[in-house]
Amino acid sequence: MQMNHAAFARSPALRVSLKRGLARQAIAIAERTAPDLPGLWRMAAGLRPNAKALQRLASRIKGHRGVTRVALARDGRGLALTARAVRQVEARAEGQTVFHETGLIYLRAQVALARGVTTIRLCAVSFCGHALERLVERSDLPLEAALLPRVDAEAQAIFRGWERSALILDEGDEYYPAATPGVWAGGHDEMAPDPDWNLIPDGAPMLPMFSARTFLSPDQMRPAVWLRWRDDPACRIL
Repeated sequence: MQMNHAAFARSPALRVSLKRGLARQAIAIAERTAPDLPGLWRMAAGLRPNAKALQRLASRIKGHRGVTRVALARDGRGLALTARAVRQVEARAEGQTVFHETGLIYLRAQVALARGVTTIRLCAVSFCGHALERLVERSDLPLEAALLPRVDAEAQAIFRGWERSALILDEGDEYYPAATPGVWAGGHDEMAPDPDWNLIPDGAPMLPMFSARTFLSPDQMRPAVWLRWRDDPACRIL
């Protein structure tokens, strides 16, 4: 008897069986490699407006535990970085808590100098455990590969979509295109910065956050969402 390992790995039943364990494993690994966020913000505050200093700072930050991405700003005068942490994620609807559980928070910081003062603009993306389970269940991601780096890539896909206004709205629901074929369904919320970050808010004390609550493959999308996701001029609803 010969076993087709590729077919076995694509088995929907196997994905359902493994989804919870893989999601918990990803969160556990993220918790073990959680960043020292106050230390990271202090490091970022050492920004200097010359190319060599920026490159040195980017290299130092890149080696910081829990940092998933560092890049120079488009104008070459600042940095954009993403850090991953584990937090209690709470889902609310109409002012009421629907559920809360441990999940992943990705913080994107845009660091720049303004009038000689370092500014750090923050926004966030969160994934609850349920969302990670649905990614395993409804995608074709290889089950033998680590899930956490895939989630890191998904967070960046949402941040990129957010930046270029790629939000899909349909019947009051919100979606962002995923890195894996599909979309993340969720909603825009707010997050309170931790007091120990020692950041002085400029304007609103809360930072904007997109809460990814579930993953939808193309087969699970409503027709209007699927058409917007495809973004194909040849596809139209007549």
